[in-house]
Amino acid sequence: MRRFAAQLLYIFIFTFSAHHVCAQAKVYKFDKGFIDQTLAQDSAMGTLRSQAAYPAGQIHTISCGGADGELHIGIAPKNIGQAGSTQTISGPASTNESFGIVAEPPNASRSLLKQLTAAAGTPIAFFGYIRVWNEGHDVGTVYPSNPHHVLEVHPVWGIRANTGGTLDPQTIFPMQAYQGYGSAKYKALLKTISDGVWPKVAEDNEFVYVSLLRADNFYQLPVSIKAVKPVSQGVEATVDVLADLGETEVIYRNLSVIAATGSEIATQLAPGQTVYLLGFFSINLRKAMTAASGHQSPSDAVSAPEALEFFAFGFPKEPAVSSCASTEH
Repeated sequence: MRRFAAQLLYIFIFTFSAHHVCAQAKVYKFDKGFIDQTLAQDSAMGTLRSQAAYPAGQIHTISCGGADGELHIGIAPKNIGQAGSTQTISGPASTNESFGIVAEPPNASRSLLKQLTAAAGTPIAFFGYIRVWNEGHDVGTVYPSNPHHVLEVHPVWGIRANTGGTLDPQTIFPMQAYQGYGSAKYKALLKTISDGVWPKVAEDNEFVYVSLLRADNFYQLPVSIKAVKPVSQGVEATVDVLADLGETEVIYRNLSVIAATGSEIATQLAPGQTVYLLGFFSINLRKAMTAASGHQSPSDAVSAPEALEFFAFGFPKEPAVSSCASTEH
């Protein structure tokens, strides 16, 4: 039975990736129970509880790429959820490795870093947007503040620890002097999704399987807003992505844009607007789970572009960039 299961897993991975080897999509698994217990029914907002978390020693600087003014707070696999849990929340579909999670409050202050450092190693809860993305942290050196992961609470705007708590969605705003990636990046990324390269999804009784490409972080996206509706702890706008502002060419239709209740941008999104938005992409796990329903055969994995979302921090303050080198951890 174990050999048969391993063969099925190999076929499953191959099905996701073989047709697009040059894209190097990898498949990751996500626990269905975690999705149901953590994400809201109609949005990717949620609360992550951990037995211990460890912040980085410094806040990111601000320029571009990974230098985006946030603080990394690492949660090791053994510390996710209840004490003593051995449950795999996320990880590669091809191995038995359990991934951790990183919580990332944006525009972090030194006082917040001091509070979180004092609370390191003790139970703590984070409220925010449950983001799924592969920025390359699935491999490489592991730090207490940055375990292998493709799952984040990012942005975090609510924290409760033994030293106190915060709930401040007004910390979500475009970082002064920060530059996101422009058309050279987002056009190529969105084309891989339009072409059906990824994300592809399937399921078994325990996990949802999602293929992810490695991709960059913040983008400055030109969009035309078609509709806006409330969702749990936020708003969801349906937008068309334009080739650029001032152009009529639509390069991606009906993308969901998410903004958090209490942030300034959540009050600024309105149908009929054509604007740049600074933010990042994510795969909504609940939407991925819905799309995967009934697709239990490895050969029956399906494309799920509807799971793609863009979380908006606001209107960018600086021009976009085409490349950016960063050594942040």
